[in-house]
Amino acid sequence: MVGVSDAADGQHHTPQGTALLPSDLTDEQLASGPVLASIDALLIEELSEDEDEAFAAALDS
Repeated sequence: MVGVSDAADGQHHTPQGTALLPSDLTDEQLASGPVLASIDALLIEELSEDEDEAFAAALDS
């Protein structure tokens, strides 16, 4: 029978704290990222009018 403490000892340890945060992009990585030509590329055709207004408000904030 395996006790709880035995199971916890066998778990893989993962980094904690700031090690979990993404690193800053270099200038080269930032320049090679995708760029939207227009905010219209984010439009979703299946949205109701209320959903569309909420989406537009979120983009403006």
